[in-house]
Amino acid sequence: MRNRQSGFTLVELLIAVAILSALLFTGSFAYQMLANRWGKELGEFNTSVQSTKSLTLLDDLLRGVQPFIVIEKNPGFDKPAFFFIGHNNSLLSISRSGIFSSGYPEIFRLTVQVQDNGLHELIYQSVSSQGLLLLTAQQEIVFEHQITLLKDFDEITFSYSGWDGFMEYAERAKSLKPASWREKFSGIDNQLLPEKMRVYAKKGGKVADFNVGFDQRSLRYLTPYIDNY
Repeated sequence: MRNRQSGFTLVELLIAVAILSALLFTGSFAYQMLANRWGKELGEFNTSVQSTKSLTLLDDLLRGVQPFIVIEKNPGFDKPAFFFIGHNNSLLSISRSGIFSSGYPEIFRLTVQVQDNGLHELIYQSVSSQGLLLLTAQQEIVFEHQITLLKDFDEITFSYSGWDGFMEYAERAKSLKPASWREKFSGIDNQLLPEKMRVYAKKGGKVADFNVGFDQRSLRYLTPYIDNY
């Protein structure tokens, strides 16, 4: 009687290879899906962290805005005023909490721009006040630094709460009239800083909406100049 040889037939071998191939394909597909999902979530997380850091820098910058007197040159008279020109999509001022300068206030400009894809970005430009004598409202400013502070936002807007002039500000206690919100505020025209500034930024389903308060007694910085003019 001959011994039977144990082993795989060709059909069994083909079936085993097919099953192994299917398992490898399924595992590879599942891994690729997990890797793509992880990469997407990690990318969103990094974007969120970067936006948070940028918004924190913006908040610090605005809280550092300081009363700074310049002279507006007009035919026949010169007017002392505050270096603060704000619109709903831009702001020009000076801050002791600038992004690039350390130890010196930083003259800066924020500008909201619409990208080709319809989303908004916030451009930050600045120059250190060290060695730069800012005297007049009409003075040309050459910025040395520029970065994109916020990018790919659905909306970025500024608004301001303040008074139309120091006479209205002085009468506020009698009239009990609160400061009004508006889309633009000029320290040059109003000879005051706004009391507050609101920043509204929306990205996807997330919204950053915060107010920053300024020196509400900024008029005291203007008084010596008014007495001299």
